[in-house]
Order: sequence, then structure tokens, then C-alpha cells
Amino acid sequence: MGRPDPLTAERPEAQLTLRPATSGDEVLLLGWRNDPEAVRLSVTGREVTPAEHAAWLARRLGDPGTRLWIAEERGTPVGQVRVDLEGGSGTVSIAIGQGRRGHGLGSAALRAMVVEVERDQIASTLRALVHAENPASLRAFERAGFHQRSTRNGEFVVLERAVAANA
Repeated sequence: MGRPDPLTAERPEAQLTLRPATSGDEVLLLGWRNDPEAVRLSVTGREVTPAEHAAWLARRLGDPGTRLWIAEERGTPVGQVRVDLEGGSGTVSIAIGQGRRGHGLGSAALRAMVVEVERDQIASTLRALVHAENPASLRAFERAGFHQRSTRNGEFVVLERAVAANA
């Protein structure tokens, strides 16, 4: 699952790296998942229980079609980015921890993830579903090269990005 070593983002001033998530990140990931703002803007619109999250994380970590990274700034976890692969496409999810938002870390994490996907040649297209009331996330994806393709139920914006075939 991903590279064994951290991957540095393209923006060196961000000092952001990605490392593969482990089961030891369970509490951290649950906190980001159940952050009230993240819940409000999520597809499900609800918190998950610790048991639900533990089962979900175990499935994701064991799934060869999932890449899940922890974004770290100078060694401190600040968020997560995930790609769920199906065919030649990957669906991207991201969460930046409360208090760390608004510092460019989301777009830096997304750019680092794109580099990883290109290096491993695991997808030709990346797709994301972002709540229309989340302009910061929309900007982060746009800064990482994603473009709006459509809307879903008026609430979510579908963004896509092609991935270089031979990076």
C-alpha cells in the first residue's frame, strides 16, 4: 500500500509529507472523520461510531484498491488523503484537521498524492465529490489540477483530473 518512505509535497515551504496510514492511526482518523464540519459536509452527513470506524479502517488497510496516507507537516499529523481505485480511476477523499485548515495543506497533500499516483501508475483519472458549501476544499482541488465536471443532486460538485501516464 503506497510507498514505504514519506513523499514530500511539491511545495517545499509547506514541509508536508505523506506516509502510509497504519492501524495505529485509528484514533487520529476517527477524530478527523467525526469533526463536526467534516460530518456536515460529508456524503453521509452523520458521525460514525468507534466500532464502525475500526471495521472500516481494517477493510481499507487490507484492500489493495485503497491508498490511505497521513499528511504530516514537519512530522506532525495534519490530515489524511485517500484514493479508492476501481478500474483505471481513483476516487479521492481528503480531510485536514481543525486548526490546520486554511494554510494550503489540503492542496499540498493533494499534489503529493497526485505525484504518488503518477509514480505508481495506479490510475489514469482521479475524481472527487466535494460539497458545494465547501469552497475551501473546491479551491484545494482546483489548485491541485482538478476541474469541475458536473454536480450531483445540486449538493456536490464532481471534480476530475487526468493523471500523467508515464510520470
